[in-house]
Amino acid sequence: MNNRIKKLLNLPLDIWLLFISYLPGPLGFRFRYNYWKKRLKYIGKNVKIDQGVYLQNPKFISLDDNCWIDKYVIILAGHDQSQRPRRYIQNKAFPIKKGSVHIGKSVHIGPYSLISGIGGVFISDECGFSSGVKVYSFSNHFRSDDLPSDKHFHFGPLAEKERTFMIEGPIFFDKNVGVALNSVILPGVSIKRDSFIMINSVVTKTFEENSLISGNPAERIKERYNTG
Repeated sequence: MNNRIKKLLNLPLDIWLLFISYLPGPLGFRFRYNYWKKRLKYIGKNVKIDQGVYLQNPKFISLDDNCWIDKYVIILAGHDQSQRPRRYIQNKAFPIKKGSVHIGKSVHIGPYSLISGIGGVFISDECGFSSGVKVYSFSNHFRSDDLPSDKHFHFGPLAEKERTFMIEGPIFFDKNVGVALNSVILPGVSIKRDSFIMINSVVTKTFEENSLISGNPAERIKERYNTG
């Protein structure tokens, strides 16, 4: 009964969030800013949260000045406390706590992008993500590292927790990094400053600064900016 009463009490707030989430135009931006200002860990000046944006565990999410979270972006945050077996990938460049998402100044996250910050994601100032970019700091693996021949392990969130194997590793984007359409960045990666990830790339490792990155798996093909 208590759960039913709680759901009923939350219903007006849920309806209000549904309304403002899809309200178009300047009024929608204003309402969403004021709504999330009370719930996010931090929100700076002139932040634009567009229609259909979903923010999980907003108290772990920071949005700095002049950033734009475009239409239908999903941002997941909050560290996973379950006992699911996992491989953890260290990332010394990552400057904040696990489960936190930081989006820096003058950053654009393109429509339909997904940022899974359960392992932690830090996006530095002046970065740009095109539409459909996927950033996974926490993800299912296709089998167990410890028991690679055990077919009882399953892929996906509906399997029993002890029968899944996860990969977790915080992700760091340095300043002035661009990520092109439909690229995927996997756990534990750092992309150093002034680099660019090209269309449909799958990034599985760290790259040095001023890199032009492409492919599946992605490799450094040349400098982004000519320095010679």
